Amino acid sequence: MDDQANKPVRGRRRKKEFRCHCCKEEKPFCWSCGCGFQICPDCFEENKWGMSNGPTWICPDCERVHMME
Repeated sequence: MDDQANKPVRGRRRKKEFRCHCCKEEKPFCWSCGCGFQICPDCFEENKWGMSNGPTWICPDCERVHMME
């Protein structure tokens, strides 16, 4: 019996596109929320006082709490 036939096909992930909601620029990385909110590291630093308390950040759109990973 062929073992390859029973293995699930593993594809590559689609390249994620990031566009910061604050500066509206396309970036190589943004902190992202499941609701669609994205913020680049530069804008995050400027707004950190209202969004983060250290290891977590809170989405300003839906108020979900995210770990800084």
